[in-house]
Amino acid sequence: MYFYKPVFFIIQFFNECENTDLKNLIMKKPLGKKTMSYVKDILLEKTGSDYNEVLEVYLSKGRYQLCTSGAIYSYEDKYVNFLNIFNSLNWEKLNIERVLVLGLGLASVPQMLEQRFKKDLDYYAVEIDPEIIRLANKYILSELKSPIQIFEMDAEIFVEVSDEMFDMIIIDIFDNNVIPEKFESEEFLRKTSQLLSDEGIILFNRLNIDDKTYQKTMDYNEKVFKELFPFAKSIFIKDNIILCNRDDVWLEN
Repeated sequence: MYFYKPVFFIIQFFNECENTDLKNLIMKKPLGKKTMSYVKDILLEKTGSDYNEVLEVYLSKGRYQLCTSGAIYSYEDKYVNFLNIFNSLNWEKLNIERVLVLGLGLASVPQMLEQRFKKDLDYYAVEIDPEIIRLANKYILSELKSPIQIFEMDAEIFVEVSDEMFDMIIIDIFDNNVIPEKFESEEFLRKTSQLLSDEGIILFNRLNIDDKTYQKTMDYNEKVFKELFPFAKSIFIKDNIILCNRDDVWLEN
């Protein structure tokens, strides 16, 4: 009976991969480790930086997962908060060509949009931690076809100095499981919104892991986000809440 379990996990692995590009990417991982990663997470690399004392890359369910001591930063197409968001968007109502990602991780967002949703987009990615950039290049970015410009800098400074315009802006900035206070300010949101095209969309990833984080997000939504975006929408996904500046671009609308 022990021989049945690996067969089951290989079948599960292929069933979960719904497109050829993603299958090809995952197939580059050693088959034995991929199979075992459906039984137990496999630590591939442990490192750290001035910004993150602990950074660990795991192979989990056939995907690369980037973790800190207190949070999951990336998980390929199992990064379910954005996977569910992208599934829920009415893409026919959006005209997206250029995407700004504030907080790169292992590049789950561009990877999902390219490989799972078949979007041909240009990306700017802002990441302050050079070690995270190194890991993203090592594990994911080299396999993507989309043009991605990476800026190793503070996102607060980027939105201050940039004169580029974007059709989608992803805010996914955490220090472990906390959003730094400067990214909660009205000023940061206003400067970020100035980089948004007229019909563009902002998606701000926030936590909903307990009563405290829920209330903090609701307060921010009412006092800051909705003040700038009166037609904002809140999307609840498991342990996250995504704030969006528009309520008219969702499939239920």
